Amino acid sequence: MKKFFRFFISRQFLKHFLFIVLVWFLIIFIEARYLKWHTGFEDKVEVPSFYGVHYEALEDFVGDKDIKFEIKDSVYLDDWPKGTVCWQYPRPTDSTGMWVKPGRTIQLSIVPLTPKMMAIPNVVDMSKRMAETTLSSMGFRTTVSFKPAPEGKDFVLAQLYNGKPIPAGTMVPKGTRIELVVAKGNTGETSPLPNLVGLTIMQATERLQSLTLSMHKECESCVTEEDFMNAVITNQNPAGGEGVNVSAGSTITVWATKGGQ
Repeated sequence: MKKFFRFFISRQFLKHFLFIVLVWFLIIFIEARYLKWHTGFEDKVEVPSFYGVHYEALEDFVGDKDIKFEIKDSVYLDDWPKGTVCWQYPRPTDSTGMWVKPGRTIQLSIVPLTPKMMAIPNVVDMSKRMAETTLSSMGFRTTVSFKPAPEGKDFVLAQLYNGKPIPAGTMVPKGTRIELVVAKGNTGETSPLPNLVGLTIMQATERLQSLTLSMHKECESCVTEEDFMNAVITNQNPAGGEGVNVSAGSTITVWATKGGQ
């Protein structure tokens, strides 16, 4: 046992131990220098902002910045100049504080000169989440507005484009923003209910536009849309008149006859 301990404190052991430590540090130093040289670990370049740059000017814009670019896809934006960059990854250094290695390829999306036309699907009566998912998967954007309604909370009541109802199948540019009118549920608010008897359906529709009410129309003698709009209302449920109020978002059922017959 004494010989064993004497060996650990002997000059020969210490010499070998120091030699091993020196070789170990030398290997680490050489490997670190090699990796730094081979990978350019500390080399970095700034990511410029490509936003708003026209695709024809990208080569000149990059110039000697030691980065590359790749146009990944196109996204139609109605409020963005055609042919310009509207998205990039990685994002600019001045907004993220992040740098990239020299030669990094920046992925870009541009607004097409001629947008791809897509048919609008019917998302009315879908849940808000399902409608947004359906439209998003087809490349459309969405905004949501809410309307009081006693039934169907969080379900889509109407789909609008530029503030007007847009029927399913209508061709619009990919990336168009579609407004979803979603049922808010019964909020306890009330709305005055006018007497619609004697009005045409067109007149009644105009009368209800400023109110949070919707109308269900019944007309057995009506065939065309024009017949419906000019039919005269003979009865309504619930009945309306001065001082009558109903829950906001209520549906008023009216019965009408063609030409008031």
